Amino acid sequence: MTILEIIQIISVIFGTLIAAPLIVSKKYNKRLLGLIAVAMGSILAMIVQLYAGLYYFFFASAFWLLNSAHAIRKMLKTNREIF
Repeated sequence: MTILEIIQIISVIFGTLIAAPLIVSKKYNKRLLGLIAVAMGSILAMIVQLYAGLYYFFFASAFWLLNSAHAIRKMLKTNREIF
């Protein structure tokens, strides 16, 4: 098993298995962790996709990374305004 296969497996674990149940949570901390897991999974997927030459998939992962970063930023900004 190569390092790229390990990165790909970790990407799937972070991007789907961990993130999906956490994002739909009503609790702020769990939702934030879910978005961070999506960002982490996207970054790892982008590494593998660049190495494999899958540039269209790279841009799809970049889209998810930007969306999760935007959501994290929005959540942090909203949380600061409340307190």
